[in-house]
Amino acid sequence: MHVHAYGDRVAVRLQCYCASLRRATRVISQKYDAALAAADLTVTHFTLLTALQENPGARANDLVDVLAMDQTTLSRTFALMERDGLIARHEGEDLRAVHWKLTNAGRARLKRAEPHWKAAQESVKRLLGEQDVRRLTDSAFRLAEKLKT
Repeated sequence: MHVHAYGDRVAVRLQCYCASLRRATRVISQKYDAALAAADLTVTHFTLLTALQENPGARANDLVDVLAMDQTTLSRTFALMERDGLIARHEGEDLRAVHWKLTNAGRARLKRAEPHWKAAQESVKRLLGEQDVRRLTDSAFRLAEKLKT
């Protein structure tokens, strides 16, 4: 563990890769949640609405794999989003599988949230620079893909 001083603030650089990534994830999630609060969404809800917009009729299991979320968290989040009228169940050919789609309210909320999400994206890009942001997303993607196998 390394300690760094920033003016009157002290920061600790964690040696554990997992702990470092979890810390960064918590901090950036708080920033995105604050930005998306203006549209009454969390970054998790925004991500799921975006995933359903891009994959209409997706099953929860499809999104569990794509987003590396656990089934319980996804089911609980979908129940809240369904309650709020943002998504709706819809039956596919296999009646045993539940498919999900955006409602008109979900599409409207997503549209309302997009400028706030873009502002959060730009803020991160300004802080890190375009090259480091690209490296970060590339590294995070590669790490997730390699760890999934």
